[in-house]
Amino acid sequence: MAAIENHEKKDVSDLMASLNAVGEALRPKLSHIVTAELSADDAAIEEGAKKVHFIRHGQGHHNVAQSEWRAAGKEGEPFWVSTDPEFDFLDAELTPLGEQQAADLRPRTAQLDPEVMIVSPMRRATQTGLLAFEDHVAGTRPNDKPPMKVLAHEAAHEIAGKHTCDKRLTKTELAARWGAVIDYSLVEHEEDPFWGDGSVREPHTDLAARAAALVAFIHGRAERHFVVAAHSTILATLMNSVLVVAGDDSGSARSWFGTGEMRTFLLRWKAQ
Repeated sequence: MAAIENHEKKDVSDLMASLNAVGEALRPKLSHIVTAELSADDAAIEEGAKKVHFIRHGQGHHNVAQSEWRAAGKEGEPFWVSTDPEFDFLDAELTPLGEQQAADLRPRTAQLDPEVMIVSPMRRATQTGLLAFEDHVAGTRPNDKPPMKVLAHEAAHEIAGKHTCDKRLTKTELAARWGAVIDYSLVEHEEDPFWGDGSVREPHTDLAARAAALVAFIHGRAERHFVVAAHSTILATLMNSVLVVAGDDSGSARSWFGTGEMRTFLLRWKAQ
């Protein structure tokens, strides 16, 4: 698994404790127990299971800014509304390194044949998914395979509020850029619905409910092979508040995703 950036370590430790507590309360209330098993990319999909390749976006401009900000010993964050009043980090995009991290996944993705990709409507995750599965989306794979379906889904949005980098562009702006290859019909709101007044971060309980909704959406689809391109905190929430990760005594499968990291899981549902 990819290493945690130095500036993230304390944040991750505190977050994981909160997410595990949220999961203890949430999972008994869900209609299904969803077990996740870390698997090989080419693992067979047995009846009733689904395979999902979860990807964290590549390095974004906000990641670099945060690292530099903390290295300088500054308080707070460079992308708080108070420190970024002009919203320079709004819906932050990938750096050149982030684009390369996404492209570096292509040797793995070339061997895969997912039926649908779900992307966060936020730009950095969208960019990562489209770059990592470029030939799938363009329909330029061998054997005349059709373009892979790509759906934007708000449930894959990063934790929101307070950080300008975590406020998405409007639906109109996003569709103007990627509407030719991404279906935005599931994005119901023109403006970011999770931003609020920007004064506080989205509660972990709300984030966990969103993560559970994303898993339920996957369960309800007819397809069996998925890609999900998303963000560090929503992925950590999936792994620690919603899914029951099997055979993970070390906790590595549930650990923080590095930028540009992809992990493959088999998901299985059991009604409770």
